Amino acid sequence: MPFKIAHRKEADVPNPHRRGKVNADLEQIKSEASRLAKGMVLEIETGSAKAVRRTKGLITRAGNQLGVKLEHWHQGSKVFAKRAEAVRARARAPRRAPRSRQ
Repeated sequence: MPFKIAHRKEADVPNPHRRGKVNADLEQIKSEASRLAKGMVLEIETGSAKAVRRTKGLITRAGNQLGVKLEHWHQGSKVFAKRAEAVRARARAPRRAPRSRQ
């Protein structure tokens, strides 16, 4: 079923129950990743093994928002992240000349 979408004036619609919150962990990872020097690795202590997956997701999101590819891995409850090296495009083989028909 297609959506029914309409434009309304702000005064004609109910107020939101609460305002959206900024993810403080994401902002902290973004600020640290933006200051990360070449050859350095971020080490994030998550405190528990259950928080590793969430932290890796935050690292990926932070990299996307910064426009930088971040590589991440973990060992135990520690998550590590660094800037990924640029992937070189593979060169294609030159096209062969078409065979002439005789």
